[in-house]
Amino acid sequence: MNDFRYKMAQFFSGRTGVDALGRTVTWIALILMLLTMITGSNIFYLIAMACLVYSVWRMLSKNYQKRYYENQKFLEKTAGIRRKFSGFPYKAKTFFSRTKANYEQRKVYAIFKCPNCKQKLRAPRGRGKIQVTCSKCRTQFIKKV
Repeated sequence: MNDFRYKMAQFFSGRTGVDALGRTVTWIALILMLLTMITGSNIFYLIAMACLVYSVWRMLSKNYQKRYYENQKFLEKTAGIRRKFSGFPYKAKTFFSRTKANYEQRKVYAIFKCPNCKQKLRAPRGRGKIQVTCSKCRTQFIKKV
């Protein structure tokens, strides 16, 4: 068993492995496989197989410099798209947690906007008519809460 591990380690030493381009090509191949299952088209299947072969070839290639330059070109071309979607799961999570916090606050606080600067303000519910001073522009107005 150790002999097999040694030979495998020797085989994979110096290989480039998975990079952003290889990962993207693999995802494209998986999407094309799904399209093949839905439509039954052989064209999608052939393109998906070509993508998988290309991805595996890139992973097992020992020409590190060429694969590096290919990956850098890919990263330069897709920089705008990646920047637009960077942090997507985090942004969605913070949006929903913020919305949940606002919903929970609405039970205890009345939330309204300043008529002058549109700053969001809050006051405890059940106080009746109160005079509110905006913390941003110092405008005073009367609000029923």
